Amino acid sequence: MKQTFLFFAFTCVFLCTAGVHAQVKIGYMNPSVILAQLDEVAVVDQLIEQLVQERDSELMSKANQLQKDFVAYEEARSMLNEEARLIREKDLLDRDQQLQQERENYLNEITQKRAQLLQPIIEKIDQIMAEVAQEKRLDLILNEATSYGDAIVFFSSEELNITQEVLTRMIVSGNNDEN
Repeated sequence: MKQTFLFFAFTCVFLCTAGVHAQVKIGYMNPSVILAQLDEVAVVDQLIEQLVQERDSELMSKANQLQKDFVAYEEARSMLNEEARLIREKDLLDRDQQLQQERENYLNEITQKRAQLLQPIIEKIDQIMAEVAQEKRLDLILNEATSYGDAIVFFSSEELNITQEVLTRMIVSGNNDEN
């Protein structure tokens, strides 16, 4: 019994100390820095800007027409009977709600289109990040900041920052893809 206890105790001590010696290697990067410097992202931004301008002009045209119709209604309101006023008001309200719904749909469309166009770029960044992590034998890579810019990594050695290496490989990879 005593031997079993001692064996169990030594085993526990061995396993606990072995775990202490195993270190997790961590790196970090800032994907926003990478995305901001890639030509492919600039192209996506231009396409999205064109789409925004097209949709904005469509919505602005509808909004201007609605505004004109509202002004015309206000001018003719005193000459309309109660039933005609209610019909015109309902029509104007329905059109305003429809315009708001179109605006919401348009914003969702823009967001989805941007995500769709960025997806291959983000996949390539993930692939290169995994390659760098494997070469540097990193067990974990952290994002340097949140999407709102709040720091996640407050202090670390600059040698753990793989942002520039991933960016360089992305640029080189992009140039190789063009050739």
